[in-house]
Amino acid sequence: MRYQTARSVINHGDVLAIRGHGVLPFITRAVQRLGGLGDASAVTHMGVAWWYAGRLFCVEMDGRHNVLRPLSQHVALGCQVDVYRCPAPHVLEDSFDQMTEAPIAYSVMDLVRIGLRLLFGIRPPADRGGLVCSTFTVRWLQAVGWAPPNTLPAMPAPAEVCLALGQPAFSIKGA
Repeated sequence: MRYQTARSVINHGDVLAIRGHGVLPFITRAVQRLGGLGDASAVTHMGVAWWYAGRLFCVEMDGRHNVLRPLSQHVALGCQVDVYRCPAPHVLEDSFDQMTEAPIAYSVMDLVRIGLRLLFGIRPPADRGGLVCSTFTVRWLQAVGWAPPNTLPAMPAPAEVCLALGQPAFSIKGA
């Protein structure tokens, strides 16, 4: 589906699973594939859809902190975006404020911990506050009432979140 068509059917709280380009997405894809996550490994980044003032944004972690980024920017970079319907019954307006009112630090160490778990089965210690895109997305979904499956790790990779959500509703392939 093209972006201009897709944007009209994306709702607050839908999960946006992005198939990125570049060095970090390449590494993410490779680690997830080596970790046995199959086709879902193509997803290298994720966030939550949010409408504000008639614009569609992706609430995400950008490598430094949580940000609000126009979804059109991901599409303009040539990224395919898989859209998963929000698994929670109601996405409240105050969930946006709750999840974004304070800066959330990005955790490069969590990327390393996720990789070690996927590649070598090393269970990481408890999260110390910083988040990556997939943990941010899961925490948001939990804040609006989603109960993830018990098999979802505390620090999941993007592909693991996608597998927990099931099949995407549709995919955006180009502007």
